[in-house]
Amino acid sequence: MRLSRAVSAVFHPCLIPVYAVITVLFTDTVYSFYTMRVKFYLIWVVVLYAAFIPMLAYFLFKRLDGISRMSIDARRLRMLMLMVGAVCYMLCAVTLLKLPSLMLFRKMATAAVLCELFCILTARRWNVSLHLAAMGGVTALFVMLNIVGVVSLFWPMVVAIVAAGLVASSRLCLGRHDGREVLAGFVGGFLVSSFSLLYI
Repeated sequence: MRLSRAVSAVFHPCLIPVYAVITVLFTDTVYSFYTMRVKFYLIWVVVLYAAFIPMLAYFLFKRLDGISRMSIDARRLRMLMLMVGAVCYMLCAVTLLKLPSLMLFRKMATAAVLCELFCILTARRWNVSLHLAAMGGVTALFVMLNIVGVVSLFWPMVVAIVAAGLVASSRLCLGRHDGREVLAGFVGGFLVSSFSLLYI
């Protein structure tokens, strides 16, 4: 149980984009030739919009729930966080418009927006796993980059696939999702991200 919680925490949806950007910037890719200033700028932007602001919003919503009469149940909180995430990734994509050479990273931010929208649209019927949607998205990124041949990210792709399996097992072990929700999250994230990377 502790191991499952640790895996879920390490591969939290807010952290997956940060891992993806660091991998692309610091492995044997064309993007590794960016200056350290550009690399740290990219990492800062992704940390700000993917992790810092959403986590700040989460604690704010929890605080409001504690001091006001407005009840924020788990379902409503999930929807609020998905909407915050979608807006943050949109802002991230807009921020990265400043440099034309950052097209891949804008596509990554757009893919994240579409993943958030996918989870919002399916939220009424299914409790789709956000963890697996994020893992599906990053796996799609590495698969598409390998197929296109722009960069060689074979081992990161293998690690992402193995990590997705570990995350799926942890979510099932913790009883947070059933098999269909885990599978739907991964497949949905993979397909949406693949579409975004190829056509948007």
